[in-house]
Amino acid sequence: MSHSQTAQPLAIGVDVGGTAIKTLLVDAQLRPLHSLTAATDTTSSGATYASIVQAIEQTLASAGYATAQVCAIGLGVPGQNDAQAGIVRLAVNLHWQDFPLTARLTDHFGVPCFLDKDLYMATLGAFRFDNPTRTRNLAYVAIGTGLAAGIILDGALLRGPHGIAGELGHVIVEPSGAPCNCGVRGCLETIVSATGAVRLAREAIARGDVTSLRDRAPLTARAVYAAAAQGDGVAVAIVDRIGAELGRALRTVVMCYDVEEIVLGGGVTQAGEQFLRPVLDEWERQRRRAALARKVLRPEMVRLADPTRNMGAWGAAAVALERVMG
Repeated sequence: MSHSQTAQPLAIGVDVGGTAIKTLLVDAQLRPLHSLTAATDTTSSGATYASIVQAIEQTLASAGYATAQVCAIGLGVPGQNDAQAGIVRLAVNLHWQDFPLTARLTDHFGVPCFLDKDLYMATLGAFRFDNPTRTRNLAYVAIGTGLAAGIILDGALLRGPHGIAGELGHVIVEPSGAPCNCGVRGCLETIVSATGAVRLAREAIARGDVTSLRDRAPLTARAVYAAAAQGDGVAVAIVDRIGAELGRALRTVVMCYDVEEIVLGGGVTQAGEQFLRPVLDEWERQRRRAALARKVLRPEMVRLADPTRNMGAWGAAAVALERVMG
């Protein structure tokens, strides 16, 4: 089926990850037309770029639209980016350094392209499309391989002069704890992340703790949460520790930024209630202890992101459309 006669402009949002690229095709009213998930080929910088081009072309072909109908492409990319120049300064997992992504894509597709940090695009996606109370003060916390928080204050995304506002994962919670990829020890994301969950599980197995986790291969965060759901004591202890640490970190977010909503997204949150319950348990412990906590830590403030939407692709599509249509 072809829609080549349709005059309405379209936009594509792209969430670029180290393992998967997720796309979303929308019309001028931000209504979804088609979405796609494709594997990222990260064998070289060129292969990563080719994966993105292929995912965009496949999205259009599958939906029956022509490239000429697209008015803009938005991309959320991990790592350090110069959003104004459209250059990915450093994305280690994608093998990109000073990679002129938007210029290359504009040359290829003939339409304006806009890039930003994947976290920021997802935060804008949550603010625009997963915000039932319409609050103008929101935090989107992404928990996957690492951890980071995007902050919206009075309707505006908080970036900071160096683009590191909300790097919650690199708050030190255990000065003599596990080494973090950033070079110091005991960052929050060494505990609260998929890699943190796996590390804690491996340490328990190495200690000789009795747990079904030693029989799970591959040992992933998903496996840890599944084992906890089945009542494995070691897995329950790990899940509770992750939740308590995150609960304390989210208290810090509330105290520092005075947000009214906290949306939890990212791969680890797919464990659902199993993930959320220990976080709220920690807030309840704090509420029992302190009047200030009772006042500001309201359990209904914290929730899981809508699992049916890829917030990064939604945010990127909205940004692209707004940049070209005003």
